[in-house]
Amino acid sequence: MQIHDFNPGITESGLFWTIPISESTISVNFAAGKASFQASDVDVEDYHDVVNALMDGPEVDAEVSWDIRWSHPMGRTKLRDLKNGFAGDFVQNVAQIAWAGQTDTATFVSDPAETSVNEFSLLAHERNGVFFS
Repeated sequence: MQIHDFNPGITESGLFWTIPISESTISVNFAAGKASFQASDVDVEDYHDVVNALMDGPEVDAEVSWDIRWSHPMGRTKLRDLKNGFAGDFVQNVAQIAWAGQTDTATFVSDPAETSVNEFSLLAHERNGVFFS
């Protein structure tokens, strides 16, 4: 049973679960197959479950923080699909994450990042639409 669903909500335009994040929170060295994405105390809401979140139902104020690091490149793949206007460079690697979230009444903290179990992760540089050419 889900009892927490932390997300930034749904905008009037219908865009959901997306918020602007400062470029200073992201560091990428694509050639080395490494990147990091860190943010602290990002304002979101706790909708308690995904159905309530999708319905933009009652929520409580919350904050989340994360530290994600990609490293140890294992392989590279390039794709180019002229028919569908898509190109991408992909680096398979290892990702580790630490995450925390809190409301006025509850606090959640993941295990340390170094205990992460990585099933599959990629860094990608993709181009499509007007950015394809």
